Amino acid sequence: MASKKKIEGIEIANPIYDTVFKCLMENERVSTYFIETFIGEKIESLSLVAVECPVFKWAKKYEKLNITPEDLERLKQLTVIRLDFAAIIQTSKGEYKKVLIEIQKAKDSADVMRFRHYLAENYKRKDSIIKDKRQTAPLPIITIYLLGFNLLETDAVAFRIGRSYYDMIDKKAMDVKVAFAEYLTHDSYIVQIGRITGKTKTRLEKVLSVFEQRYFINSETKITKNYPHTTDDDTVNLMLEILKHAGADPEIRSEIEIEWASYELLNKMVLDKDKKIKALDKALAKEKKAREEGKKTLAEKKKELAKEKEAREEKEKELVKEKEAREEKEKELVKEKEAREEKEKELVKEKEAREEDRKIIESLQRQLEKLQEK
Repeated sequence: MASKKKIEGIEIANPIYDTVFKCLMENERVSTYFIETFIGEKIESLSLVAVECPVFKWAKKYEKLNITPEDLERLKQLTVIRLDFAAIIQTSKGEYKKVLIEIQKAKDSADVMRFRHYLAENYKRKDSIIKDKRQTAPLPIITIYLLGFNLLETDAVAFRIGRSYYDMIDKKAMDVKVAFAEYLTHDSYIVQIGRITGKTKTRLEKVLSVFEQRYFINSETKITKNYPHTTDDDTVNLMLEILKHAGADPEIRSEIEIEWASYELLNKMVLDKDKKIKALDKALAKEKKAREEGKKTLAEKKKELAKEKEAREEKEKELVKEKEAREEKEKELVKEKEAREEKEKELVKEKEAREEDRKIIESLQRQLEKLQEK
């Protein structure tokens, strides 16, 4: 057994950069040890497939972007490292199984959608297990996500999302593995790089300590940093040696600087776009508010007009009633006039009758006086 060598206080490249992380994972001893540390099972064989995906596949149409051709060329060099490992694992029961292991790393939460897309692509991969001479089955998948941003829901540095079988009828755990389910579901391991605090007691803590985001030589670029911890883990020491070499190698440093500058440019573009979106959202909100206020004003105006209309209709009804009352009054006055005229006629007739009687009486009196004289 090789003697353990302690390493302390060296300058290393920051493995949060894809260029540096790729240097680590291309070393079979490191990648095997790294994966075994997470899954807790022995890896018998491991083969690596590194896929570099340009961030700006659509960047040829740069005339639609508000950037210079020089900046565009810089962005075309920016890639996202996605690591696939085909592994044969010896389980705790002594069985051997072939699996597909994904290691993905993200600097910010925007990469979550990339994770989903890439996982879907791997589910469609043709890598398979030969079950017999005529039948094959897809590889089960294990995913390891290294996050350069913090999750709000938990402060756990590293956690596992595992699968378990549960009998819903008998309500008990099942000690069984179903091939169909194994192909459709997968275990995941998630690391929050920003929450690593440099603890080095356990094997996992020692491995993750190299990713700690502190002690930077340049706080702006964060390309290299001091590793202040002491470790006697041979493979972790190998990781540190690789990172030390990466930080000192001019060619690798140049690639890291290009990656940093590209991300800075990309972040600036994203921020500019966010500002435009926020300004547009603000303008749309203002316009929406103005429309809503206009609708409110219009509704109030309609309400006022409706009230005025009701008032006019009510007034017209009152005028109609007054007119009908006047007409009724006029009819009564006409009737009263006709009654008075009829009364006057009767009085005239009575007067004429009385006058006629008076004349008759006077004539009789004269006749009587004449008779008396004789």
